[in-house]
Amino acid sequence: MQKQEEVLSRLRMIFDIFLRENFSTTNNVYFEKLLTHLQAKENAFVLQAPFVVEWVDRCITSVTEDFNKIHPKVISFMLNLTSFLASNEWIIVRLRELDIVNRAVKLLQREHNFSPSIKLGGIRLMKAITVYSIVVAFLRMHRIWTLLIQYSNNDHTLYVVREARQVLYNMLYKSCDKLHDKAVTLEILSEIMQPIHDNLYKNTEGVERIHIKVDDNELLHKISATLDLLSHILQQTLMLEERTTLITLLKEYHDFEITIWKLIDMTHNPYFTEKIFTTLSSYNFALLLHEKLLNPDATEPPEEFTEFGLAFFNLMKFCITRKDGVSFVKLAELNHVLWKKLGTRAPKEIVIQQERVTFENQLICFHMLPLLFSMKYAQKIANEESKVELFDAYIVKLLEISCEQTLRLCYTMRDNFFSADGMAVGLVTAGLANKCIHSLLALENVLDREQAITVCQALLYVLREAVAMSVITNSAQDDCHSVSSAGSSYLELYPRGTEQVVNDPQVLHSVMVGLRTLIERFKITWKESVETIGLVNCLAFVLENTNMDVRCTVQALKLVQLAVEHFLSPNMALLVDNLQGSALVCLGPIIVKRMHDTMWEVRDTTLELTTSIASISRMKFPAFQRFLIDSKIPPIVYEMAKNDSEVYVRASAFKCLSQMVSINLLWENGLSQLDLVDHLLFVMYRENNDIVKAEAVITLMKIYEHRKIHEKYKNTLFSTLNYCIIGDHHTEVKLNALNFWRREFYRQFSNQGMIDGSFPTVTFSKEQKKIVTLTEKEIQTSIAKVFGGVQQYGYFGILLKCLREETSMEVLELVIKGAKIMIEKFERYEGIMEEIEMRSPLSDRERPTFDFPSQAQPTPIPQQPPVNPTEADEVIESILNSQDVQLLEKAFETQMQINAEGEKTEKRHIEEFYYKQFVVPLRQFFKELKAIDLDQLVKHHQEWFECKENFTSLLDDILGALKRDDENMISDCY
Repeated sequence: MQKQEEVLSRLRMIFDIFLRENFSTTNNVYFEKLLTHLQAKENAFVLQAPFVVEWVDRCITSVTEDFNKIHPKVISFMLNLTSFLASNEWIIVRLRELDIVNRAVKLLQREHNFSPSIKLGGIRLMKAITVYSIVVAFLRMHRIWTLLIQYSNNDHTLYVVREARQVLYNMLYKSCDKLHDKAVTLEILSEIMQPIHDNLYKNTEGVERIHIKVDDNELLHKISATLDLLSHILQQTLMLEERTTLITLLKEYHDFEITIWKLIDMTHNPYFTEKIFTTLSSYNFALLLHEKLLNPDATEPPEEFTEFGLAFFNLMKFCITRKDGVSFVKLAELNHVLWKKLGTRAPKEIVIQQERVTFENQLICFHMLPLLFSMKYAQKIANEESKVELFDAYIVKLLEISCEQTLRLCYTMRDNFFSADGMAVGLVTAGLANKCIHSLLALENVLDREQAITVCQALLYVLREAVAMSVITNSAQDDCHSVSSAGSSYLELYPRGTEQVVNDPQVLHSVMVGLRTLIERFKITWKESVETIGLVNCLAFVLENTNMDVRCTVQALKLVQLAVEHFLSPNMALLVDNLQGSALVCLGPIIVKRMHDTMWEVRDTTLELTTSIASISRMKFPAFQRFLIDSKIPPIVYEMAKNDSEVYVRASAFKCLSQMVSINLLWENGLSQLDLVDHLLFVMYRENNDIVKAEAVITLMKIYEHRKIHEKYKNTLFSTLNYCIIGDHHTEVKLNALNFWRREFYRQFSNQGMIDGSFPTVTFSKEQKKIVTLTEKEIQTSIAKVFGGVQQYGYFGILLKCLREETSMEVLELVIKGAKIMIEKFERYEGIMEEIEMRSPLSDRERPTFDFPSQAQPTPIPQQPPVNPTEADEVIESILNSQDVQLLEKAFETQMQINAEGEKTEKRHIEEFYYKQFVVPLRQFFKELKAIDLDQLVKHHQEWFECKENFTSLLDDILGALKRDDENMISDCY
């Protein structure tokens, strides 16, 4: 209760300051923060306080008297606060008594140039009160929809337009279907349609005539806003589960379809045409849903879609007639999105003119059409007959999924776009092909798997066409990864002109991006698309082209990586032990060449491919192990990790090495002879880049897990790990180092006989060389051995240091998780502490002070005895007498350390026994640990990271800021 009183008292003071005549502020963020806290459930008591409504009443009274008396930000704040109050049914009664809503509406209807924040606050107020039917009737009296239409149509900010459209739709829907007020609904619709009717029709002596202004910019801008509003309303009706009569009213009273079609005569502007098509498509779907699918009085069968289908095909045909390929593709994309909004309400298969088809398949054909024309059916030679059969099968598939109207439109587009006239004016462009692919990728979240496979196959054939064109252009010879081509006759095939599209680097890049996206998203394998088997062959040609664009090269490498991961059958790994006879043989020289590319992006992507190959070679496809060795790739990767100038490449090289070190064949044939451990310890200590350092820690952890590290590195290893946790400032490095420690725990417990996190009753003892039964005492001894082992390398001190000083939430959560597990183990086995102290007692020399350093301490320099004062006086006197500066240099050279012999070279590794400063006695560790509330620590950090502020402290900050603003304003007067 006291806390609530503190909040209310501070808030009352702030509200009073807001209403001062000369109030001004430079900090607008506090208004948003204040609104956020007032909206929170835990602060509901604030809105119920009587002084809040009274303050709103005073504020709106002042604004009504003189708008300039109150700061615009305060007016916006007041409107938003009123919308919060209006959401409470009890408070809205008080608002009606004070006539606050009526005065707010009149304020907004003033002819005043309000700021966007005031408009947005007013719209939110209307949104809050439209949930009450009685208030909707009140807004109808004020014809508030005229204001909302104005906010929806004029040049306002995105937020104002979006909120205004949504509130207007809610009013329209409630008036039509909840209140059944047909007159008001028609009035609102007439107000919305007025800009179109005023500029489309001219009545002279009772004769209706069409008045046309072609491509008038002001007119198009005005009507575009109206079309956007209509499209929004129509698309919102698609989300309804019940039928609305809005669509019927538009059809009966505005002849909506014909009216919108007449706008076509006003323009050749593709942007405006796209607006018209969007509105017509939205209307067609709304009409289909509410007059057929949700209409209980509909007489046609639910799958009969002829009327809808013909309306859709007319729109597509008009795009072809206008020779507007981009609008054609955009319209197919829009219809696909709208069709998905129908969901299960629409049947899977529909009937269009007695043909049963899947509507999405028709849309996919239109989507891909400009791409499909790039594929040519060449006369193949005999040994490529199997590839011809695949191509034939795909074409037959496209014909089977298309209806008659779809095929007619496809041929119409071919005759218009790919004729001599079409080629002359450049209707077939690389930009159109790019738009096709980007449009398809925009639908990746709504595409069905069947359509995705169809698109993937088309992209694969386009890729083969690009490679075939490259072969002909470069007069390349066939080799192990040759693709189908028919020599120079290929260029003579119909349709001509598509060569420029296929040869465009942007199209090739888009094709490869599209393939990669679809394969990853839908997990497409060679079982669904046999064409994918030749993917590596095609990409090998792309990668061998030294003049290839960098972006294309990177995408080709990524696609090869995907092909290796998805299209290699696991069963084949059991049948072959080498890669002879496959296109994969050619990858070795290509990978080596690309590892020496001048562009770091190419080198980095090549390393990612190599990492994937190494990962697969371990279990799934062992033949790749010999492939990597024969190509001498591991030593090259190591040299890149050491010497590459780009940090991302070095990091990728370490990531690749982390996969290789666990493979016996690769380790024994090269990696074991390299100074990997020494260099990794150097990187962990001296590297400045966190990405490289983090990957180096993981690589060393993999080596430690699978290989034996020489005993001479053991102290340095744990010292470096501790330095990474305490002395490094990067979260990823800290997390990886802590995971290394966790891996050390697992290894030690595994050595003691633990299996899957618990000790079995019977296990094999490595010490006694026999099977033994584990008792509670023996388990306790085993656990004590593990904790004693990690204690001597400073693990407990590291935990305490992190708990005291760590700011990273991820690191803190990991440390606390480990601390809780240890507490649980020690509480379960009560004698562990004594056992550990008995096994590894700490000498006084090893006992640390608990002021742990936050960074690595430099190697201590032996202290030289100070210079005797008598000798110093003699030196100074001799300098004065001889004026010889060299005497001064000689006398103090040991203290200044400026001579060559005294200079210390930079150490490669951290000081070997750095870890000893973190060694903590176990009892002291638990005493310190129990003094820390772990759950409260996490909560505190969580609030800090999420920027959660205490409401009282926020109000204090606002009061302080307002006071400073007042002081600044007074000082400005002087």
